[in-house]
Amino acid sequence: MTELSDVIQHIHSHACELESLLLKEASNLKRADSAENIEAVAIQKMDLVQALDQLALRRRQLIDDSSDSDQHDRDPVWQDTLAILSRCQMLNNQAGADITVQSRYKQRALEILGTPHAETQLYSASGAAQFAGPKQALGKA
Repeated sequence: MTELSDVIQHIHSHACELESLLLKEASNLKRADSAENIEAVAIQKMDLVQALDQLALRRRQLIDDSSDSDQHDRDPVWQDTLAILSRCQMLNNQAGADITVQSRYKQRALEILGTPHAETQLYSASGAAQFAGPKQALGKA
């Protein structure tokens, strides 16, 4: 087995693990599981994504050094890996949407209960921190 084939196998393995982890995250979010469980999954997810990024970089280097890159692009394992990673992206986007909805529900509940208005830190798709502005009280809306 060539080094490129080995790297592709590792990417496939990590992609399968990431998909499983994203399914677990979705389940945790739907059950409104404990924050600790959700945070643990998020940390594992970040570690897997970082490993996948490093493997993808190594794959790109090996393909650039190879004369048969088209052959590896048509490899069934690679094609399956691309399909898995596509599902991972959809699962991750759905998890982000679920978190946003839950955050809005919680914020609205706090507003109804009359808690002081505080700026809520949110994150954009790129991971940049954003702050939601203060809300008006119900009687002033």
